[in-house]
Amino acid sequence: MKTPFDQFRELANELTKEISKEVKKYQDKEMPRSSGEAELNRHIRGAEKEALSVERLVERQRTLLAELAEKRDDAKKMADKRYEQTELAKQAGEEKLAERAALESKHYGEQYRYFEGLIDEGERELDTLERRALEMKLKLDEMQNKRYEFAMRENLDLLKGALDQIFGQNTSQSHPFTEEDKKEQPVEEKQDTQEDEDDFEAKLKELERRFKQE
Repeated sequence: MKTPFDQFRELANELTKEISKEVKKYQDKEMPRSSGEAELNRHIRGAEKEALSVERLVERQRTLLAELAEKRDDAKKMADKRYEQTELAKQAGEEKLAERAALESKHYGEQYRYFEGLIDEGERELDTLERRALEMKLKLDEMQNKRYEFAMRENLDLLKGALDQIFGQNTSQSHPFTEEDKKEQPVEEKQDTQEDEDDFEAKLKELERRFKQE
């Protein structure tokens, strides 16, 4: 039958494998540029869900370590207490009480050392788990930032497409505005010619008026 401490070790190993698998999956994953924003958001939601699951497992590991620390402290208190009672029973000549107290003191002392070793091992494993969970969290943050990059690139593609439709087609042909200017050019020339003739007539009339006055 598995003891709680065996289950603790199994949970730690399971967490290590799970986080390693998830971190590797998101490190290897690349979003294809052809996929849409909805596809990117789907991957992000999945990553957020799995990151939350991993964080809960890590928190469970912390809780188990806290429980083991309490058991370790309780074992130390009982070992010290039974040791003092052993000495007291010996002084009182109570050999049976002293023998039993000594036996329990040894038992609790062994439990204390066992819990202490298990906690040291669990804390080292927890450090590894927390580091890998952080890597996964940072990778998720990168994926979330990709959302802005994707939106920017998609918007630029749409903008370029719109500009190409306006300016990129039939560039060898004359622009309609240019054609209109060309059509209006003869009218402007006619207006300039008419103005010159009017000015010429005005000057002649002024000259005639001056000679009549003389």
